[in-house]
Amino acid sequence: MPTPIPPRAPDAGAVRAPAPDLQAEALRLAERVRREVSRAVGPERIDSELSLLNRFAEHEDVDVVVGPVLAEIVAAALLAARLTSGLVDPTTGAAAWRALDGLAPHPAPGIGRLELDVPTRRLRMGRGTVLDLAPIADAWAADRTVRVFAQEHPGHALVAEVGQACAVGGPPAAAAALVGAAPTAPSPRAAGPHTGVDAGVRAALVERGRRGLAVVEHPGSVLVNPVTGTAAASPWDRVVVAAPSAVEAQAYARAAHVLGRDAPGWVEACGADGEFTGSRPGSTLRRRFRTPGWPGRTGRTAA
Repeated sequence: MPTPIPPRAPDAGAVRAPAPDLQAEALRLAERVRREVSRAVGPERIDSELSLLNRFAEHEDVDVVVGPVLAEIVAAALLAARLTSGLVDPTTGAAAWRALDGLAPHPAPGIGRLELDVPTRRLRMGRGTVLDLAPIADAWAADRTVRVFAQEHPGHALVAEVGQACAVGGPPAAAAALVGAAPTAPSPRAAGPHTGVDAGVRAALVERGRRGLAVVEHPGSVLVNPVTGTAAASPWDRVVVAAPSAVEAQAYARAAHVLGRDAPGWVEACGADGEFTGSRPGSTLRRRFRTPGWPGRTGRTAA
């Protein structure tokens, strides 16, 4: 069973710093993180650690010491599984492939077949386990970029987007100002265009301590119910979740699609903020729900 391949290979994403010299530093940092992630989990590389692990686990149990980046990404995936009570599960790789190929579904083996000893980086995978780490790797990369930038340039803010996950770092006021300000010039490397969230809303979320943002759109993402192994039949076309980190936001946004109509109340109970957009089959009306903490919330609206 090959490693699940997302619609795109990991990239450096977009970064936005408050000054040209810092922008250059941020771009170099983002590229460094991209290379680290590609070596660890890159689906386009047959020699990435994850590709090799998935191939080995197809035939036998795996017990190996992995690199520090893969260990951190696996730890983030396990955290996402715990935060969502298993609604988001990194072992859905094989189930996702079966769903794409129209084959009979099989439940994901679950994180009970996956064990990581963090201090030693020893990873154990049961035979037949196929990991899909692409979505959580995007979020981890965004979080890591802002975290390392804050260490190297204390006192300065940074916005980093990878895929459809976004992280913001730096002092709260500076971070909110950077997110809320319009870019000085259009650029594919200026963070902001992928998430599609209004700058003022994003700034207000940052002021509330929401340093991470994730967008999951369906169709467009392979979302599998780990219990049944079937593709999630979600009423939501688009879910946006803001949380303290990009990893948490990504976990809650993906779980929201599996939960369906119960998602808004569940996301709120998890201490996050969200916006949920969906449409009824055969209708042009789009329904939008927002959690109480979403900036500018007006309740249920039609768009």
